[in-house]
Amino acid sequence: MSRTHKIEKMQTRFLQIGKLKAVLIMIFTAVELSFGQWSPSGSSNLSNLGSWPSVSVADDNTVFVVGGTSTYGPIIYRSTNGGVNFTQLPRNGITTSSRFFSCVWGKDANTIFVGDGTPSGDGTVYNAKFYKTTNAGTNWTLIDQSGATVKGFFNGIVFSRSNPQVGFAHCDPSGSSGNFLMWKTTNGGVNWTKFTFTAPNAYGAQNSVFCIDANFFGFGLNVSNARVAITTNGGTNFSYYSLDGASSTQGFVSTVTFNDDKIHGYAAVSSTNNNIWQTTNGGINWTALDVPGVPNNVSGQANIKYISGTNSAFYVVSNTNISYSFKIKENGSEFVSYGSSTAMKNVMHIDAYYAPTDAPGDASLYSINPTGSVFKLQDSPLPVEMASFTYSVSGRNVHLKWITSMEQNNAGFDIYRISENLDRANISNWTRVGFINGKGTVNGNTEYNFSDNNLNAGKYYYRIKQTDYNGNFEYFDLNGLVNIAAPSKITLGQNYPNPFNPLTTIGYEIPQDAKVVMKVYDITGREMSTLVNETQTAGYHTVKFDASKLSSGLYFYRIFVNGVNGMSTEVTKTMSVVK
Repeated sequence: MSRTHKIEKMQTRFLQIGKLKAVLIMIFTAVELSFGQWSPSGSSNLSNLGSWPSVSVADDNTVFVVGGTSTYGPIIYRSTNGGVNFTQLPRNGITTSSRFFSCVWGKDANTIFVGDGTPSGDGTVYNAKFYKTTNAGTNWTLIDQSGATVKGFFNGIVFSRSNPQVGFAHCDPSGSSGNFLMWKTTNGGVNWTKFTFTAPNAYGAQNSVFCIDANFFGFGLNVSNARVAITTNGGTNFSYYSLDGASSTQGFVSTVTFNDDKIHGYAAVSSTNNNIWQTTNGGINWTALDVPGVPNNVSGQANIKYISGTNSAFYVVSNTNISYSFKIKENGSEFVSYGSSTAMKNVMHIDAYYAPTDAPGDASLYSINPTGSVFKLQDSPLPVEMASFTYSVSGRNVHLKWITSMEQNNAGFDIYRISENLDRANISNWTRVGFINGKGTVNGNTEYNFSDNNLNAGKYYYRIKQTDYNGNFEYFDLNGLVNIAAPSKITLGQNYPNPFNPLTTIGYEIPQDAKVVMKVYDITGREMSTLVNETQTAGYHTVKFDASKLSSGLYFYRIFVNGVNGMSTEVTKTMSVVK
């Protein structure tokens, strides 16, 4: 009996995000590596940004970076040519005490919102302030501030990409008390409504805010056993949800981001393992998501950002030595790696922009670190586009078939398999089972086939690694289990080869866990060898027999199976030794 599972996915180009149409019987996961890079942006590092810089991308050309120190006060830079050059903007009307800008949102080249904070550990008590300019900093207007007797820190300002009239701002007014101040606008920032939310023994996390519409927004909490605060009714009520499986040391939710559908979301946690969590039910439940290619010992800042109008997000995790970055596509079913970078490190914040009028997937992504280094992501085309992936199971055999719609410099495909009970994130657990040569560079459909035969009963994942002539590679994973069913009855196979000298292999099948004994006898019934004497699991088994000490002649091998369906079964076959 054969069962066929078909996955079909059409891609028109590398960065076509969110517009893909597919027939999905089972989703395949792709991990694509080394097809883009980060490049330094700006003529030099931006000075005096301090320890908590933030970045905001207003459009394809306009980028803002903010920060500051107790010496220089709050600082804001703007680029109007896609990060090629940055210019410091004036701060007329803003007090330059020991504060700095902790967050920024640029609506356009001239309309900017900023929130301020104070350098960590200085003990200053002051009002956290919220400003706006409509003329690129020539004049700043105070929107609001926190209570007069508390220490405040703005954690983020964000507007909905799908509805720019709606925005959300968030502030820690009183430290660990968890009495958060928030503001909401529904007219593009002209007017703001202030309200509060209490989460005991919690801080807010800088740049962790998100806003999809006037009802659905929230932020990450800096609290033990990492949590996310979400409202679905415009701030009337907030709920906070724990990230399942997060340890007590994973309390810093550095980023929360949601797709426009308000169902799919990610939370990035800055911790020893730098995990990210995924939700598929609007934030009610969160499960850890394995991102391949990121070492577990990367301790630092983790950032993730959905690209509005798409089903994709960008993920960057870094420490003081290195960064790793990915694009997570199709709401978590595909991963595109942009590799590691020792130049782009200690990334504190990322932001991205995607215009529906742009070419498909033409997103601008920027990162910023405390040294003032701004990096911009540069993409390049995929070398192979996968049109379909099909597999079928017949008995103990798995047949794989895949079709590519385009290939560039394709050297070939390695095929890997892993058992269900092994950790897929550990590359060493995967077994390479074969290789198929690629066709180099071709346009149009190309079909490939591979069979993996004589598997034991169990459930397996499969992975295809495509490699270019230059050594770049990508992974395509079946995100589903291939099931090799246990046999339905006790079967003793004919040894192979037969006749033989001196080695042969005997296969047998048992439908349930049972005590198995297999012995070899001569034609007189005298026992010559015991091949198996143990309890074995249900499935397909083999045993090798070495007859080097036996003379030529006819022999019998017999299997005794005890315990299947409460009965004992005995099966005997003959074999021939020829010397």
